[in-house]
Amino acid sequence: MNFVDYIQSSSFKENYKISANGELFFHWANWRETCQLQKKSHGDGTHQVEYIDNALEFLKAKPIWYQRNFKTVKSNLFELYEAYLDPRLKATWHDFQKSTLVSLHHEAGPFISLTSMRWMDKSVYSLFVYRKLLTGYLPLRDFRLSADINLVAEINESPLNTIHVRLTQLSEKGLILSIDGHDYNKILKCENIAMKININSFKNTDSFKSVQKFKSNTEKANDTLIINGSSLANMSNRNNANYSSGDEYFFYVPYSEVNLLKSDEDLGKVFGDVVAIVEKEFKKELMKVSLKDELELVAA
Repeated sequence: MNFVDYIQSSSFKENYKISANGELFFHWANWRETCQLQKKSHGDGTHQVEYIDNALEFLKAKPIWYQRNFKTVKSNLFELYEAYLDPRLKATWHDFQKSTLVSLHHEAGPFISLTSMRWMDKSVYSLFVYRKLLTGYLPLRDFRLSADINLVAEINESPLNTIHVRLTQLSEKGLILSIDGHDYNKILKCENIAMKININSFKNTDSFKSVQKFKSNTEKANDTLIINGSSLANMSNRNNANYSSGDEYFFYVPYSEVNLLKSDEDLGKVFGDVVAIVEKEFKKELMKVSLKDELELVAA
């Protein structure tokens, strides 16, 4: 499937594979241009929102029970997701809901903490987000390139204290790392983490064709990325952690706070150039859609 076919398809969950090995990919929700194209398609009658609504309808029949101050109130799973995504409520979610319990099974329990997020299903949550992007209730995003690159990080540069890290996203300004839940406290308390990486794998991508052939080659990683613990444990990342189920945590780090050991390499340029190459290629592909629409309009 080419990029235009992917955008015009009705697949909401699937990613568009960029590198042949699957390490680099893209999802339409991660760029304002493709979101707007999806919204335009919706206006033309392809019914993306209706499709999502039908996929989420079953949640309205899933009863749940809230318990607070020994009082129990019945609701449904659909309303729980809606409440969680309401910006008026989400801003104070952890301040006001710490004492609220929820049961997905029975009014007698068992109950779990509402703010534990253990009730959330990622795929279901994604559909709610996609719907809000299509209907204009969430701000659209600058281009983001998704990744699935496994790295090994040393805590405080100690080879005896290592954790597994995934590089999950690159943008023009920074990167996102994923860390297993059981390593979260290590990250909060560390002075720094040092990750082995093959920086040449990124520097050698000078065209879209080379991006398609991208391989991280982490087994040949001789370069070391250093990130200070304060960059990982800042208030923004801590707040994001509050909305995690505890299985996996995501940390955003701007390139200005990532250093390459024993090098003055501009990592913003190294990673940012890869992002820019893909964005430029996708813009060219979207121009074909615009030209096709104009030609059809003239023909009509």
